[in-house]
Amino acid sequence: MLLIAALIGLLAVAVSREPGGRLWRMLVEAPANKLNVMTWRQVLVTAIVVVIALCAAELAMADMAWVLALDIVSWIEVIAATLIVTRLLPGWRAFKAAVGRTVAVAPRSRSRASRTRRIRRPVAKPSDDPDPVWGLAFA
Repeated sequence: MLLIAALIGLLAVAVSREPGGRLWRMLVEAPANKLNVMTWRQVLVTAIVVVIALCAAELAMADMAWVLALDIVSWIEVIAATLIVTRLLPGWRAFKAAVGRTVAVAPRSRSRASRTRRIRRPVAKPSDDPDPVWGLAFA
């Protein structure tokens, strides 16, 4: 995470248009001014802290290598899945459209003679009987 932040800061400094800009002052000139006013005692304490931090980093490096490797692999998989989906989506839409056109054209492509003829049912005529046997009975 710290490496990513450092790379973003380096990129921001590299992209900044003028060396006298706000970003340049914040990332380059301000730390340089702070280092310029440090005493020897502060330099010694800072050097000791940096050495201890480097030793701790060396001890944790083996475990962090696994974590970083798994993190990198997961990001690569996410990016690969995104690329695959975005590249396959237009083809999938075209395939669905082609299947839809084929399905819509298929019933029209049969000849008229091969279609089965529907037999029309005779329309039921209304009965003249005022009390039909099959009607509902109310008590």
